[in-house]
Amino acid sequence: MKLNNRDNLLKIGLMTSGRGEGSLNLVTSIYKMTKKKQVKIEFIFCNKEIGESSGSDNFFKKTEKFNVPIISKSSKSFKSKFNSISEFKEEYEKEILNQISKFNFDLIFLTGYMLITQKIHNKYETYNLHPALPDGPKGKWEDVITKLIKDKSSKSGLMIHKVTDELDGGQPVTYCEFDIEVLDSDKKKSYLEIREKIKYQEPKFVCKTLELIAKGKINLNSQKPTNLTKYLN
Repeated sequence: MKLNNRDNLLKIGLMTSGRGEGSLNLVTSIYKMTKKKQVKIEFIFCNKEIGESSGSDNFFKKTEKFNVPIISKSSKSFKSKFNSISEFKEEYEKEILNQISKFNFDLIFLTGYMLITQKIHNKYETYNLHPALPDGPKGKWEDVITKLIKDKSSKSGLMIHKVTDELDGGQPVTYCEFDIEVLDSDKKKSYLEIREKIKYQEPKFVCKTLELIAKGKINLNSQKPTNLTKYLN
């Protein structure tokens, strides 16, 4: 990737639904790395507003200290203005594009963003963190873990992939792999342990990916994803 500035900074926009601890930890880790690495957050977009939920309220409380522009636009409130889902999605994405077009950035990174981004990812380079290996389960993290347990998998991982119109189907950029354990006698414990392992690895994996992109050591157009497992152990 050729960076769009003279400072050789990788400038990114973050999009999140800010609904839980995982999203907050991820955004916080990225922000902390910007103090040491050639990465800068140009904006943080959240599809919730203050007062909608305790999770997003905590997210706003913590991230307002980052001195990064935060754009909040409630998709829930916006949706109530329309009679059809398709019209809502169309107009909501237009509103997002209008907001983020004011910033100069190289790519958008989704950190727990739960809505469709069709217009956005067709205009801007957009990448997503998915809690599975490139050939692993698709869908929300809850669905991924459920499938891993059902299949009695012994390995899983994370990947960052380009966002396309196909759900979790864009070209993987990086991935990492780790062991998991599925206990037949205690599936609930297995679920929680897999979730904790995912949450533990996510910040390191994402930050290492962004660092290597900024250094020009990862080719975003490559058809072969980079294995970052060695950096996370």
